[in-house]
Amino acid sequence: MPKLPDRPATPPLIEVRIGELHVIIQRLPVPLLTFLTTLAGSVGASVWFSR
Repeated sequence: MPKLPDRPATPPLIEVRIGELHVIIQRLPVPLLTFLTTLAGSVGASVWFSR
């Protein structure tokens, strides 16, 4: 059985280089993004309606 060729490497979604710090995010962390969006919406609503 012939071996299938490897898929080409996809570029990272976000790459940050600041001095010695090098952070790479390969794919979007959907659960984390959902949590942060929900948290921001809740805080925003509580601030908005507490006026």
